[in-house]
Amino acid sequence: MLIAQISDTHIIEPDQNDPRTLERVSVLEAFVAHIGRMDEKPDLIMHTGDVTQDGKPEEYETVKSVMSALGIPVFFALGNRDLGANLAEGLKDLGGANLVDGFLIYSVDGFHVRLIAMDTQNRESRIGTTCSVRLRILEELLEEEPDTPTALFMHHPPFEVTTSKYPFQFDDPALADAFLRLISQNKQIVHLFCGHMHRQYSAELETCWASVTPTLPPDNRLGEYEAGYKERPLFQLHRWNPDVLRFETRLTPVEC
Repeated sequence: MLIAQISDTHIIEPDQNDPRTLERVSVLEAFVAHIGRMDEKPDLIMHTGDVTQDGKPEEYETVKSVMSALGIPVFFALGNRDLGANLAEGLKDLGGANLVDGFLIYSVDGFHVRLIAMDTQNRESRIGTTCSVRLRILEELLEEEPDTPTALFMHHPPFEVTTSKYPFQFDDPALADAFLRLISQNKQIVHLFCGHMHRQYSAELETCWASVTPTLPPDNRLGEYEAGYKERPLFQLHRWNPDVLRFETRLTPVEC
């Protein structure tokens, strides 16, 4: 199983008078073209949020028009700049995204590893959160397949990213602890895939690994990268290794 993960595309409705809006779309187009040239194509694309800048229907329409050329299912988590109803409606044809009790939480089945999109959006802040309703929905999904290797994908990491100036991006440490406690109680969870921090990072949690992917567009990326990577769109490829029950990750530059 091979997954391509992108994050924080921050797509803005194209405006000929604003070069930034055109550049963001061009970067997404370059990613789609790169995937199309790969000898071994991913089984799916996973986007860990901030798909758009303002959550407007027009912005999701731009994303749909570009990514529909992939011919590969694309699944989305909710970023702090996204709007759940608009994302679910605008991008449902790319892979399917469901709202449950107003939260974008859903499972992706039919692959070697089951995926679950977790909604970490704080409706009143840019940093992440969770709540009893979301944790209940997640727990119910996990109870459906207790023996199937499962990975969660979400926007905000519920752990410290120590290389960041603002390492902790949950509004309440107690809520993050409750989230991580639920993860540790479900041994089928093998990985947490996150975005939001605009940089690359990985951490070993109590019972699984977690990682953060850098932004696809270079203009809003943070962190240090090797020469030749700084000005190029970046994404991560995750290959599932069933022998060790882990994903093997490779940071990949887009060939423009």
